[in-house]
Amino acid sequence: MSDAAAWIMKINETLYISVSRMELVHIISDPDMIPVPRAPSYCRNITLWNDNILPVADFTRLIDGGEHTDNNHIVAVTFYRDHNQNVQYGGILLAESPELEHVNNDQFCGLSDATVKLRAISLSCFTNKRRFQVPVIDMSKLFSSEYSAMLEQQA
Repeated sequence: MSDAAAWIMKINETLYISVSRMELVHIISDPDMIPVPRAPSYCRNITLWNDNILPVADFTRLIDGGEHTDNNHIVAVTFYRDHNQNVQYGGILLAESPELEHVNNDQFCGLSDATVKLRAISLSCFTNKRRFQVPVIDMSKLFSSEYSAMLEQQA
């Protein structure tokens, strides 16, 4: 099989995620973050981009309840299709700018127990060139009400 391009996104020192090359549409440096009362804990803030209100997912908070601590916030703007196949946009809080990496089937790996909350929103997983497990995130599931409800039931 030929290589596929994926955006590798560093969330924190131990967690990387990815989306396909086509899903990443923009990077916002130091965006204004607006807290949303009663929003899911992992998606507590929104930001504005091109007249769109973007929910911003914080994977550090999702995985271990911690807060993203970098002072220089970077938000990766991604697009996805909702259950009606309409294009939607969402953001992912990053520790640094993403890198494009070409991956192939030889890099496939399973998700470890440490990333159990990612299983429901991961399409696959691979080992990147830095030897980290990198789940490929299904953005439509990440921002779905079903995923949020599932996490609430687990809490």
